[in-house]
Amino acid sequence: MDKNSWKRDKLRPTQPFFVLDSDEFLQLSYRHMGISHFYNIKKKASHPIRTIPDGCIDFIFSYGKKGFSAVVSGTPLSVKESLMPDATDIFGVRFMPGTRPEGLEIRLRDIIGARKDLEEEYKDIFDFHVLAHSFDFRERIDIFLREYGKIEMKKEKPFGKTALFRAVRDIIYKADGQIRVSDLSDITGYSERYIREVFLDEMGFSPKTFCDILRFQRTIEFINYGYDEKTADWVSDLGYYDQSQCIRDFKKYAGLTPRCYKKLVTEGHYRERARYIEE
Repeated sequence: MDKNSWKRDKLRPTQPFFVLDSDEFLQLSYRHMGISHFYNIKKKASHPIRTIPDGCIDFIFSYGKKGFSAVVSGTPLSVKESLMPDATDIFGVRFMPGTRPEGLEIRLRDIIGARKDLEEEYKDIFDFHVLAHSFDFRERIDIFLREYGKIEMKKEKPFGKTALFRAVRDIIYKADGQIRVSDLSDITGYSERYIREVFLDEMGFSPKTFCDILRFQRTIEFINYGYDEKTADWVSDLGYYDQSQCIRDFKKYAGLTPRCYKKLVTEGHYRERARYIEE
């Protein structure tokens, strides 16, 4: 991944502490079936990993002394130390921001900052234990896609509120969060109040908060891969009114300022430690 990729690529929902707090990190982008990417983490037992807001649902499969577990994890709304502290090996599937995986009955709002047992949620339609004895990253991906693809093929075309939510979500995502609710109203033909109501019902937070999280995520990418560019306009390019707004929002979601985060990724050799492999 080159330093300018944050500009031209679609937004990647990023969890930088998965890299900085682990011993080894692998990621493979996918961008099909609502999936953003797969990742694999190796870390020490009893070592939690910080999680930041990304607007995503993750399926997390953990391996350790306590055995195998499979959970669905929702986005936090502020930084948390929560990712499987007892696991030493983690395989994850991150879905695109605002995407509810096929077959999952619970809404995104019901698991904000929380996790639920995947087997309980999917019962007889997905046997997650087929992953329990796989220890190779690509093999895990192949197994997951084979099983999840069966559910994906059965999905029904959305209608009504669901269709409107997905349309609004996609508009916000394509705009990197740089869009007003009034613009969403003009584009869709629905009132701002109704759009907020539909969005809150699925996500558990407003379209504006979703915009803020995506803008924050784009800022993370910028600092990770574009900060060394000579420009005085990066704050406004990312959609902030001024530097103080950027600092305030960043600290709200990451628990530290952009300057402190930049120091952390530089000293932690983030670019060298984040290993991305081709599909």
